[in-house]
This record gives sequence, C-alpha cells and structure tokens, in this order.
Amino acid sequence: MSGTRSLCCHVNTATRASAIFYLIFNLLVAVDLAVGIIREKDPITVSYTEMKRTHGNCVFEMSTNFISLALMSFSSVMVMMSHRKGPMCVMPFAMFMFLDVGLSLLSLFDARFGLPGTPTYGDALRLASNLKGGIKLNGEELNQATLIFGVLFVMYILLKVYMFQVSVRYYYALKEQRRSAPKNSVVAKLPSYDEALKMKPEATLPKYQEP
Repeated sequence: MSGTRSLCCHVNTATRASAIFYLIFNLLVAVDLAVGIIREKDPITVSYTEMKRTHGNCVFEMSTNFISLALMSFSSVMVMMSHRKGPMCVMPFAMFMFLDVGLSLLSLFDARFGLPGTPTYGDALRLASNLKGGIKLNGEELNQATLIFGVLFVMYILLKVYMFQVSVRYYYALKEQRRSAPKNSVVAKLPSYDEALKMKPEATLPKYQEP
C-alpha cells in the first residue's frame, strides 16, 4: 500500500470524491425507491423478486433497502470526518465497497444478492422493453441490450474496485500519518498550581528613571 497518489490525484482527494459520489448515488436510489412506492410502480434502480406481490415480503424488502441505503450513506459521511477522527472512519466505506463488489458479482446469478442500485440483467431488459413501449425485444435488440449491459456492468465493477483500492490506501496513509505525528511534535508539561506558588519569582526589572 505504498504511495499516496492514485491516477492523477492524492488518495485523500480520490477517496473523498468517491464518498461524495457514493452518497449522491445512494440518495438518488432512495428517491427512486420512494417515488416507486408513492406511484405504486417498480423502481428503476432496485430489483425485486416475484414474491414481492405479497404485502409482507414487499414491506420487508422496502425496509431492508432503505436501511442498506442509510448505512451506505452514513459510511460516506464518515469518510468526510476521517481527517480529524482518524483512519477508522474510512473502514466502513471500504468494507461496503468490498461487499458491493462481491454481491454485484453474485447478482449475475440471482438479482436478490445485489445491494440497492446494483445493475442487473433483468433490469436492463425491462428498461429496454419500457423504452419500446413495453413491446417484447426481438433477437437483435436482445443482443444489443445484453452487450450494453455487459459493458456497463464491467465499468460498474471496475469503478467499485477503484473506490475500494483508494479507500484502503487512504486508510493506511492516515494510519502512517497518525503514527509519525507524535515524533515531530513537542509536548510541554506545565507546572501545577502548587508548584507555581513554590517557584521563585524572577528578578524584577529596574524601575525607569527619567534622565
């Protein structure tokens, strides 16, 4: 984890930019989810199972998604306080990035594994069908949708891997900075009140006399 630069900027800047992007993205997903609840329609950014039609499963999945979004957003906010609070504030964000990458890969097999906002193949086909007015895609259109989804999904995974990498490097950079800080600082111990009373007063300056 040597080095404090990532691509064209410092890991501090890269991690903070990643946290801001992640926070805005989670807020947009939360808005999309809330609009879907109000309009009683499927949200664009969140996938549901076929069991969602039952009221109990619908409430459970909605609650789980909102809690996940709140925790992911809170991890982004903690990154902003890491410079003052210490490197441990970066760990939740890095853990969510690692978890996001792993669950995103598992979502290729089952969309239920993905975190809120994770692109899925089913969502890509549903969006492509909605753009055509709900008409079923033919063979050529299905191949185009599959290709576009594949490219976007790979870019999504690479972005999350990069965010995980810079956050871990930023954690070690802050840890190293905290470790070397006491060596360069000077600590002065002030006398107590009783010790100050026992100290001899310094010699007074001679009084000023006019010539």
